[in-house]
Amino acid sequence: MAETFLVIGAGGHAKVVIDALLASGCAVPGCYDDDPALLGSEPVPGVPVVGGSSSLVSNWRKGLKVVIAIGENGLRRRLSVLWDVEYGVALAPSAVLGRGVAAGPGAMILPSATVNIDSIIGSHAILNTSCSIDHDCRVGDYAHVAPGCALGGNVVVGEGAFLGIGTRVIPGIRIGRWSIVGAGAVVTKDVPDNCTAVGVPARVIKRREEGWHLKMNGEGSP
Repeated sequence: MAETFLVIGAGGHAKVVIDALLASGCAVPGCYDDDPALLGSEPVPGVPVVGGSSSLVSNWRKGLKVVIAIGENGLRRRLSVLWDVEYGVALAPSAVLGRGVAAGPGAMILPSATVNIDSIIGSHAILNTSCSIDHDCRVGDYAHVAPGCALGGNVVVGEGAFLGIGTRVIPGIRIGRWSIVGAGAVVTKDVPDNCTAVGVPARVIKRREEGWHLKMNGEGSP
């Protein structure tokens, strides 16, 4: 039986998630966004914005699944703890999952993503278009692996970390909690928590205080 999803968000990332859900045979009766200008619009044909995020609970009932289709990790984390609802996994039909792969509630595994044997994907994590996750990796809660990234085996991506488009990570590396790796970087050494690393090979260019992500308003880039 096909699952029914309520989607939080109506931006570009939400369009990709909704499209993946519909392609996999799920029903999406509506999405929720706090921009009042979007009310009644259809980010994907047939899927209207039916209200703000605060109206989600009144429309949710047992058996419905929820996914927070917002790309910014800190905002996704803050929203995920607001409601007592059931979060589901958005899995595109073109994604490839190996044996033993597990994904936590709210995870989004998008078109042509590959996740190899015995990897674990955290709650509300995003594996974006055409990324490659090799064997025995651990992708933390709220992390975002952007389109075209490639992770070697036994890589650990910490909670809330963001890997920019086309990032490459050699086997056995740890990316720290709430750290950011710039687009196109090649990570050959562990990246500490709460920092930004860029380049080939990647080097740390910025460090942040613990909990910096809790102070963001969800607008713009970190």
